[in-house]
Amino acid sequence: MTVRLNNQLDTHSIEAIYHMTHIDNVKSILKNGLLSHNNDKVSVDISDHEVNDRRANKEPIYHKSIHSYVPFYFNPKNAMLYKRKSIQDDIVILTYDRNLLKKEGTIFTDGNAASNGTEFYNHIKDLDCLPWSVIDAYTWYDKVDGRRRRMAEVLVPNKVKNKRLKTIICNSYSTHDKLYKIVGDSVEIVVDHNFYF
Repeated sequence: MTVRLNNQLDTHSIEAIYHMTHIDNVKSILKNGLLSHNNDKVSVDISDHEVNDRRANKEPIYHKSIHSYVPFYFNPKNAMLYKRKSIQDDIVILTYDRNLLKKEGTIFTDGNAASNGTEFYNHIKDLDCLPWSVIDAYTWYDKVDGRRRRMAEVLVPNKVKNKRLKTIICNSYSTHDKLYKIVGDSVEIVVDHNFYF
């Protein structure tokens, strides 16, 4: 069973899943784990408040508020990050173990979870239903419904422990140095401009 699930992840070249946040939130994440939106530990909220209002809605599988999940992207180089381009040196991308997709209660989507028309899934085999040609493309601009579909999500219930955290990606060496003062050698820090605009 595990081999079949891993094959499904390999088929779609899923090496990790990604959560973006402000650098000022990293210290709290290392202390408390990565929490759903329904928490009071966030120092700097980079989310779109208009979209966030819609995330109070319930998803159709377990009928829980989208806010009760920790959100991840298959590809963090998407419209949310583009909208925050002016502060992208302050935004870090946390890479997490892809096996969170197998965690009980985890769901995933074929687009932004707050958008109309987005479909929700909870079986690994349904990864085949996702728009990989948009998720993996260089850009989404020229794709039909590309903005929404590029933002396909993984929603993990409640909390993700730090043992699942693999690396922290940032866009500049100055951000790397700030991060190192926070995390030291406890987490690998990678400067990778390809994840940014």
